Amino acid sequence: MPVTIDGQTCNFLFDTGASFVVLDESYKKLLGPALSLQEAEARTGVQFTSKHIITPNGKIELEMYKSISLKLGRLQVANRFPYITADLKSLWPFSGEKFCGILGMSFLHQFRWEIDFEDASVKAYIGAEPYLGEYNSRAPILWSRSQIPQVVINLYGRNIAFDLDTGDNSSGRIKKENLIILQGYSQIIASQKQDIVTVSSVSTSREYRLKTLRFANVVYPKVVLQESDQNAIGLKFLKRHNIVFDFPFNTLYLQHHKDYVKAEALNKSGLRLILKEGKIIVFNTRSLKGALVKGIKKGDEIVSIKGINCMSLFGVRDLMKKEEGKEIHLRVKRRGKVHEAYIRLGKDPL
Repeated sequence: MPVTIDGQTCNFLFDTGASFVVLDESYKKLLGPALSLQEAEARTGVQFTSKHIITPNGKIELEMYKSISLKLGRLQVANRFPYITADLKSLWPFSGEKFCGILGMSFLHQFRWEIDFEDASVKAYIGAEPYLGEYNSRAPILWSRSQIPQVVINLYGRNIAFDLDTGDNSSGRIKKENLIILQGYSQIIASQKQDIVTVSSVSTSREYRLKTLRFANVVYPKVVLQESDQNAIGLKFLKRHNIVFDFPFNTLYLQHHKDYVKAEALNKSGLRLILKEGKIIVFNTRSLKGALVKGIKKGDEIVSIKGINCMSLFGVRDLMKKEEGKEIHLRVKRRGKVHEAYIRLGKDPL
């Protein structure tokens, strides 16, 4: 989302899984001295247990600063909550987008947000009255100790709180103890290793395809969740709908897309692709059953696919999720030389 800071407009992530507004560390020059834990608590009236956050890759120590004025459309972002700084540039290659900040819940909780993924539009309303528009299902929003919005999912008689995390590009995350519950009811189809990317590092975990997941009284088939120390519903799952976060009235509304129960498609090529300095780069490769990759190595730049040069990272990633057996002819650049390459997509890894 476009945010104006210091007279310039740049993109911020809309992240319901972040407690605070985060600025890239390059903006430190606009901020005053870092706040101590006691100063941050005095400004906010909130007692912090520590100055770190927990990510899937471990703890990150925070530097807190007095908030400065930012503008999102006609909305002023600044409030009594401190800002956090972090090295966000390290995430650009994996996200495929350059962004200089994150809008977290210290700002987002004040408004009702209506998000139309089909039209790529976001509307914000001051919560004078509850949402009265169309929806197919809804769920109450609860709040964690870190003031992250949560919903309850019933796993075979156990009510489990899941964070709502639009900053997670996957369908979501789940604790091992809850995977054991699902396994006991034969709800896990398959699993595989997968990379997890956060502001702290890149690590490896496992992801699991479930037979079904019941959420807001709707059954979704073959959802994929990553094993984690946290339970969360991610952006890929939420994008099955147009959604309304009615934070002032603690309700999530879902308007289903026509293919909202379609099984989640996964990469069938074995290539992990990133965007680096505007170029699509092969970050790593791994063998998948039935897949055939010729003439492609780690570090190669994908120059063209089927003779088409202008490609988005997201478009190429989607191409790698097509049906098994699909053939893709492409060109890659390695050490300044262009080579012909070939991919035949394999079986769904899960």
